[in-house]
Amino acid sequence: MYSRSAFQRQRELLKQVSRREGGLLAGVSVGLGVAQLVFLRWAEERLDDATATAIAGVAFLAYLALVAGLLWRYQRKLNAVRPRCPNCGSRLEGLSARVAAATGRCDSCGGQVLE
Repeated sequence: MYSRSAFQRQRELLKQVSRREGGLLAGVSVGLGVAQLVFLRWAEERLDDATATAIAGVAFLAYLALVAGLLWRYQRKLNAVRPRCPNCGSRLEGLSARVAAATGRCDSCGGQVLE
């Protein structure tokens, strides 16, 4: 069981990890997306269509792989710090975490989460 202060610390840690990892994900995805648009503008003027399309296609696939990897990492890090029910082991996320904070019980099994 969590004490109320330990549960609140866990929720704060979750917010910190979410901000840090979400900022990285957003920065990389937006930054590389803008870089691809700039490249496409540049390639229209200086490269033939087949070469520009091939380079842009490969760059886009690499972009997708990187963003998917960062998204996977984001979810993994959030799940690592997300509180769990001490009885059934289910993750207390979103509405479940709010219910546990308000009632002190798991909404999945009904077990006591908070002392």
